[in-house]
Amino acid sequence: MKANQTPYAPSWVDRLTAWIENLPFPIWTFYYFLYLFALLSLQAADWLNGVAPWGTFSFVAFYNAIWLPMALLVIHNTDRLAAHAMSRFAPLARNHQAEVEDIRYRITTMPARPVFLISIIGMSALTIGAIQDPTFVIFTMPEGQIHPLAYILAGFFGVVSYGNALIMIYHAIRQLNLVTKAYKLVDDVNLFHQQPLYAFSGLTMRTALYLVAQVYITYAGQAIYSASAAEDAVNLALSVVIIPMSIAIVLLPLWGIHQRLDEAKAAVLEENSMQIESTRTDLYQAIDKKSYVDVQGLDSAMNSLYKERDLLKTIPTWPWATGAFRNFLSAILLPMVLWVLQTLVSRYI
Repeated sequence: MKANQTPYAPSWVDRLTAWIENLPFPIWTFYYFLYLFALLSLQAADWLNGVAPWGTFSFVAFYNAIWLPMALLVIHNTDRLAAHAMSRFAPLARNHQAEVEDIRYRITTMPARPVFLISIIGMSALTIGAIQDPTFVIFTMPEGQIHPLAYILAGFFGVVSYGNALIMIYHAIRQLNLVTKAYKLVDDVNLFHQQPLYAFSGLTMRTALYLVAQVYITYAGQAIYSASAAEDAVNLALSVVIIPMSIAIVLLPLWGIHQRLDEAKAAVLEENSMQIESTRTDLYQAIDKKSYVDVQGLDSAMNSLYKERDLLKTIPTWPWATGAFRNFLSAILLPMVLWVLQTLVSRYI
């Protein structure tokens, strides 16, 4: 890729996050005010519908307002993580700088056309769903007629929130596919210098945890209000898909480099075995010759080789820090187990 030349135009999401980056205050401030906007929109819908007195706030609005900034914040943060990961990874692919710069752009920037199409298709489908079932966007239904402005406020929130969630999933799949391509640029895998290879493990695990967090936030909502049938269907589908998908998100992009590390480990273990065999032969010859000075030196060499073999066996071949994946599994599976147990206890006891 030539200087100042990009493979495609950035999506509206990337233009928005670039604008947020250039604001004269920390980026979290923007998302905080976006949350407040969502909160006021949802609460105003309740006020207009007469289900809550003017000026009062409900836990339902505080909870549901999370979803408007959520997807955009996840995309923004993982783009930042990806940019940092590429900087750490780049030295491993010195012979492929053009490809590195191309991936650096692609992993932090979505193409305009697919994102636009996902936005249109997703929001159109969700709009039709909201028209057919108003409870999909009007979380607190009035006893009488829905106020038109309340429908617009809550409808905008619901359609944009769920629509952006589709973009977030597209972004995650696309970004993690590029991680796989980046690892293919590594010419030589050094088993004893793995730190740069860890660059993308943080990105894959953080992406998976963000997705899982949304499932658990959804579960938390069940303690606040009774979801509509449409909401329950969407939430159940997301739960069934996201939990196994989160594990795949961590493992699949790293699988190729894991295999290469496995091969590198097998090679050094084979080299160690050959050294042991050679030293063993020399040791037996020294014993036969009763050259005990040589026997002592060769015995020391054998012990060193066995110690090295034991050390080599402990070298990890997944490109993440020791215990990181175990902690990740605990983070996503333990709350799920507790939720299932709680559900069973509340239902049958």
